[in-house]
Amino acid sequence: RYTTSGVASARGVAVSVNYRLAPEHLLPAAYDDSWAALSWAVSGADPWLSAHGDTGRVFLSGASAGGNIAHNMTIAVGVRGLDAAVPARIEGTILLHPSFCGETRMEGEPEEFWESVKKRWSIIFPDAKGGLDDPRMNPMAAGAPSLTKLACERMLVCAASEDPIRPRERAYYDAVKRSGWGGEVDWFESEGEGHAFFVRKYGSSKAVKLMDRVIAFLAGH
Repeated sequence: RYTTSGVASARGVAVSVNYRLAPEHLLPAAYDDSWAALSWAVSGADPWLSAHGDTGRVFLSGASAGGNIAHNMTIAVGVRGLDAAVPARIEGTILLHPSFCGETRMEGEPEEFWESVKKRWSIIFPDAKGGLDDPRMNPMAAGAPSLTKLACERMLVCAASEDPIRPRERAYYDAVKRSGWGGEVDWFESEGEGHAFFVRKYGSSKAVKLMDRVIAFLAGH
């Protein structure tokens, strides 16, 4: 519903990835599926998508775990490149309350929340390198690909003031800003709201304000 509304307002085309979910399918299955979907979307394999989409203006977006994946796909494009039938350009990446964490608890990160994330991560990704400091969960960890590898030209990082992930999201935004990456990164924070509130409170004034910011970003202003 949220995606459909956004696509309608932006007059765009969306490819929604039905990636495999843990615990039935452990990570990195979701990352692998997302990469396969992105590669397919820009490959020219689907006639309808080729006719109605524009590989010269691709946006990657996701909420919560999807925001984490969107970051990782943007980095992966920068590291690997895209094997596209026609030139593909990642114009922007939108991270809606992206799920990041790390082995060291950050100031402002609730301990109980951090411990719960650590426990879940060990179950859904037992082969993660360095636990929560696996680069796929902690983009600022030692050994993570440089944020200068972000393949997009613009980025919008969205957070909520009452979200326990908020300190980690702000740290990510700050790290992108000082990384030397050549793109533009914007920050949008919803006051008095929690994680992914725009799904539960769809149509609320703050959810609409967030949607308006996302649409403006897609439009390029």
